[in-house]
Amino acid sequence: MEIQYRALMPEDSFQYRQVRLESLKLHPECFGSGYTEQVKLPKLYFERLIEDSSQENIMLGAFHGSKLVGLCGVVTQSTKTAEIIQMYVDSDYRGIGLGVNLLSLAKKYASTRLKVAALNLIVYRNNESAIRAYEKSGFQVVESMSDFNENEYYLAFTI
Repeated sequence: MEIQYRALMPEDSFQYRQVRLESLKLHPECFGSGYTEQVKLPKLYFERLIEDSSQENIMLGAFHGSKLVGLCGVVTQSTKTAEIIQMYVDSDYRGIGLGVNLLSLAKKYASTRLKVAALNLIVYRNNESAIRAYEKSGFQVVESMSDFNENEYYLAFTI
């Protein structure tokens, strides 16, 4: 199975919206945003950024042919850090390394384009498969956050 990885372009925004809403509907336990609220919006947060070809915030995608099957957003937090958001892999494509490959591309983008020193992310503790992918990609749980939610892990990767 050949998978292509790349940044989403304006012409991908409709497909992005479909996959993002699917992720919220099928896995509400994994995301801070809810399907009911998001589906009503004329444009999702990253849908606008994709259409505007944002250079500071990027949505990476995994494609099987022309079908978008994985997402990984990278948003600038400061001149030194960026955050991974909206990570999702279609259930038919899990377990074959798509998440790890998307994270590898995100690290490369953060290092070469954003010139940040670290990538951060937040994941719910019960999302064990995501935690494994993050740890396999070199992210480590950071225990010292003062605003740490007891149901979430805060992970960091130093570039």
